[in-house]
Amino acid sequence: MAEIRSVGIPSPRVEGEEKVGGQALYAVDVVLPNILWVKVLRSPIAHGKIKRIDITEAQRLPGVKAVLTGQDVTGVRIGKKIVDIPLLADGVVRYIGEKVAAVAAETEEAAERAVDLIDVEYELLPVVADPLEAVQSSAPLLHPDLAQYKGLLHKIGVPSNVFVHLTWNKGDVEEGFRQSDVVVENTFQVPAVHQAYIEPHSCVVQVKPDGGADSGGLLFALQSSAPALPAAAPRKTPSSPPPSKPPKKK
Repeated sequence: MAEIRSVGIPSPRVEGEEKVGGQALYAVDVVLPNILWVKVLRSPIAHGKIKRIDITEAQRLPGVKAVLTGQDVTGVRIGKKIVDIPLLADGVVRYIGEKVAAVAAETEEAAERAVDLIDVEYELLPVVADPLEAVQSSAPLLHPDLAQYKGLLHKIGVPSNVFVHLTWNKGDVEEGFRQSDVVVENTFQVPAVHQAYIEPHSCVVQVKPDGGADSGGLLFALQSSAPALPAAAPRKTPSSPPPSKPPKKK
């Protein structure tokens, strides 16, 4: 059997040369015919009802092609496992930063301006910031229709703020306690920690003539590690040439 060696053998990054040489293709480099810029309006509050949302002024702005709210995508949810996140807030916002409306415009500036023109009136609802308080039956219920969501790991009898309740054990825990010289029990609280990605979320989506979207191949690969493009969606076109890099500035 041939000896397998890995320690001490250099493993160069396959894309390293292109990135260092400025030839790597990022989402910001992708330019498609009739491309539109998409920006979203996000909730400034943690929990509340959307009493009124006025998009009239945003729709009138030159260059704006579409303005969507939760009423346009009612019932459409997303999620990696449990499908619980509305594509756009459906009458209720549940966290600061939740998407309330989306604008598609011919330029980034027009899209940003249109977002600023959307007028939303909220009715504040109770907020619970402690997870132990949130699991109590008296806490405000965030998802009344939880039992109907797709992707649940087990059946939900009575709706609550607890989506998943799983128990793991290995060996005889009680016997382990009995054999221990010292048993220490305490509660520890630590701040939230995130891995802090170095790239902003971005993607380029190409709409097909049949109404579908191209999210595969090169376009799909460009949705991460993009330095500048927030989001873009080109309008429907009969055909589009493959993405090309803009000429280098001299």
